[in-house]
Formats: sequence, C-alpha cells, structure tokens
Amino acid sequence: MNYAQYNGAPGPGAIHTQEFIEVLASTDLQARLPGGVLLAKGNGVIKKGTVLGKVTATAKFVPYKSDATDGSQKAVCILDNSHDTSETDIGASAWISGIFHESKLTGINEAAKTALRLCYFV
Repeated sequence: MNYAQYNGAPGPGAIHTQEFIEVLASTDLQARLPGGVLLAKGNGVIKKGTVLGKVTATAKFVPYKSDATDGSQKAVCILDNSHDTSETDIGASAWISGIFHESKLTGINEAAKTALRLCYFV
C-alpha cells in the first residue's frame, strides 16, 4: 500500500460488504418477545427473518419445521438478527408482531402464518 497518498496514514483498509435485509415492511405494530429467545447450538447461522419454533424439552428455539414433533413444529416468533449457533447457544431478540415482507422470511408457510396471529404479511 502506498502510505504517501494518505499522508502517512494506513489508508482505508480492506473493503468488506454486508448484505442488509429488511424483513419489516413497516415499523408500525412491531413488538419483540419479552426477554428474547435462547437459540439452540448446532443449527449453524440462523438468518434474520427466520421463523422460529420452541423445542419443548429444552425450551430453546430452532428454525421452525412444520413436520417436526419436538415442539418446533409450531411457529412462535421471527428472528430479528442473524446469529451463528454452530458452537454455542446464544441469546437473541425476536418479533412476535409486525408487518413483514413475506418473500424475505425463511420458513414461512400457511401454518406459520396462522400461528403468528399478531403478524401481518405483505
């Protein structure tokens, strides 16, 4: 790098990109689950906008699966930030109501829409 062109300073550094996904269609009527959720480890990166279900035996949240039988077959909330659960459980924040872009959500289906009765989808 040519430090002279930045008056001896190291310059702008490496350029990184970050994808910004806004799943909320409106900031009206939004509410988060009080106390947040505990995401179960071992699910890799769970992306913002993923519909979550709660495993009955552990009370931890995992991506909603309509064909599961462990409790996660009932949609409870929508994750509001991406988190890496590869190695540890992690606390997170999740919406229980709001107006959402349906096309930007992961795991949404008719059963999830019914269960998320305080959420509206556009």
